[in-house]
Amino acid sequence: MAPIVLFVSLIFSFWMLKRELRRRPSLSAALWIPTFFVMILGSRPVSDWIERGGTNGSGFSSSPWDAAFFAVVLGVSLVIATSRGVKWGKFLAANIPLMLIYAYFISSTIWSDDPMGSAKKIFKDFALLFVIGLIYSEKEPLQAMRAIFIRSACFLFPLSIVFDRWFPRLAREFSPNGTMQFSGVTGQKNTLGEMVFILCAVLLWDYLEMRESQVGKSFLSTVPWDQLILFLMGIFILVQSQSKTALVALFICIAFSIRIGWLLTAKVRTLAFLFVLSTPFLMFFTQEFGEMIQPIVAALGRDMTFTGRTNIWSHITWENVNPIIGCGYWIFWAGPKGQAISDSIAWKIPNAHCGYIDLYIDGGICALFVLFCVLAAYGFRLVKRGHGNRFQQVRLGMFSAAIVYNLSESSFLRMGLLWFTTLLMIVDFPRMKQTIKKFHRTSYGVVVASRRSETVPEAVRPGVFQ
Repeated sequence: MAPIVLFVSLIFSFWMLKRELRRRPSLSAALWIPTFFVMILGSRPVSDWIERGGTNGSGFSSSPWDAAFFAVVLGVSLVIATSRGVKWGKFLAANIPLMLIYAYFISSTIWSDDPMGSAKKIFKDFALLFVIGLIYSEKEPLQAMRAIFIRSACFLFPLSIVFDRWFPRLAREFSPNGTMQFSGVTGQKNTLGEMVFILCAVLLWDYLEMRESQVGKSFLSTVPWDQLILFLMGIFILVQSQSKTALVALFICIAFSIRIGWLLTAKVRTLAFLFVLSTPFLMFFTQEFGEMIQPIVAALGRDMTFTGRTNIWSHITWENVNPIIGCGYWIFWAGPKGQAISDSIAWKIPNAHCGYIDLYIDGGICALFVLFCVLAAYGFRLVKRGHGNRFQQVRLGMFSAAIVYNLSESSFLRMGLLWFTTLLMIVDFPRMKQTIKKFHRTSYGVVVASRRSETVPEAVRPGVFQ
């Protein structure tokens, strides 16, 4: 019975994909590269699909299958984006805050316990920008951006449901306390929640863009029923996964994306982002701000010990982590110091389950300072641009969700779907020096020509980067 259900599920996924391809016929075939990349980031490593294994204790791929996959995707993306005219020097200059944190972690290889390991991982993370360059070099970058996530949802959502019911060996796991957890096509329930909230947020964004361009039409005539089915599947999976952190992150994305009168004002956006930006500080001072942060922690599905996470954090001391400069980029948990902590609490730990703690381990207080500068610089840049532009609102929503998500999970500067999506949302590509005839949006934001000459806004301007 299980093989038949799997076959029917794949037929359904290809039918959904066919409808999606008809909706955006102008996108290039090269977009399948970031699409497959998102599918792997959102599910499990290539090695795990092929041979059920291949990651080391840090959660980082150690299999030749994964190394080959990432080398091909990142290398081909660089070649295609460069051939399309992306000027990488201008891109670096337009993203100084992001370059600072990469520069800091590149320098951390000097004092890293494993210099070569840290260097390989930071370069691999930096190479995510090559894939982003390919997406932004499409003639319709916003269409391309939404397409890669929705195409991924066409397969990842149905397969997660099928795996849970008919392939429990692949989709269920036991937590350290013995409870059963649903992981779908991913390797862990929190990873599943992360994947679902991102794809659902993009599905909602796509519908809002389409709905806005068809003002005056009835609700029933504008609903893309195939995407509605995917969205409902995603909500069902999110409930099944019991990942409250992901659910809160989705609510944050929705709150920033939906245009409702007073929520559009610059003052409200600024106050909302300031509150989001303050949550990491409140978390680190839970004794002083216990009553204030308790509702936030409860909304994330945690108690004031962050479901045992503080037990992990208490083992991170000055004896095993340099408080000023850390231990070097992403080598702690795979090394002897991380193994000692795992042994002391009788649980194999791949990360600190907090993005801020993990960056402290990697680069100390200096890394946290640089991270705060990056969050503040890009956050206030997005707040300033957010009025009257749906894309800028979605960017701010996803960025704010990532800040909150990292309170109890780790994604900052980690090869994963949320970090890739965060980079995709915050980076600025240089403006294209191109003027075309007046444009307007069709049902899905497609840019078409008209008579009057105008400069196309950066977010929807077609052509190549100059």
